[in-house]
Amino acid sequence: MIKIANHCHYHKKYARELIERIKDYHSDEDFLIQIEDESLALCCHIQNQKTCFNHSLTDPKLHKRASQKNQLLLKACNNKKHEIHTVVDLTAGWGRDSFILATHGQHITMVEQNILVFQSLNFLLNIVKHDQPHEQVYQRLKLVNENSLAFLSTKDTGFADCLYLDPMFPAHKSSARPGKELQILQLLTSNLNVEELFEQALEKAKYRVVVKRPVHAKNLNDQKPDIVYKEKTIRFDVYLTNNF
Repeated sequence: MIKIANHCHYHKKYARELIERIKDYHSDEDFLIQIEDESLALCCHIQNQKTCFNHSLTDPKLHKRASQKNQLLLKACNNKKHEIHTVVDLTAGWGRDSFILATHGQHITMVEQNILVFQSLNFLLNIVKHDQPHEQVYQRLKLVNENSLAFLSTKDTGFADCLYLDPMFPAHKSSARPGKELQILQLLTSNLNVEELFEQALEKAKYRVVVKRPVHAKNLNDQKPDIVYKEKTIRFDVYLTNNF
């Protein structure tokens, strides 16, 4: 069940639209959605513990992280010629990786099929575009509510320079849990047929497909990547295409 608390004063139109679009959302879990002027808070109980995630596209921490130029995400989703201008995030989620890429000049299409996640992100994107119409980073973000496999099936080969996949990480023996935003996202969404999505992406991307993986996870579809960028706990597998 979804409960909604509307504390929004300056964007009442967008708040009302959000409420109308998510009020009938069915969930086996109880969620509280708190709508604020520049953010959304999503709260639920996970393993009998209250868990809340506050999301905003104006969050200073997000902007500080996005401004860092040496991130491996940026290297994975571009090349030395800097000719990768369009990226499609096929597993958009809360849109954080997309925002980082857009901050550095790329045009990003975010594809998210879960209606609650989509509408939450759409609300945040609408209010920042309204408040900061001349801020180009937000104008470079486009959001689509669709199943990614269906989305790709309508596209011609080469329609985007890079296709990015960040599927749910497989379960790990470690007892450590992911961050609150990922825990809540895991409750709300389930992975697409990521193996089929990956194969379709290889057929449709102009230059490369990038897959985010746990650092010790096996390669997706047991296919060896052309380039690997490793961080402490994650890696970015880059598959170069021969489409052009």
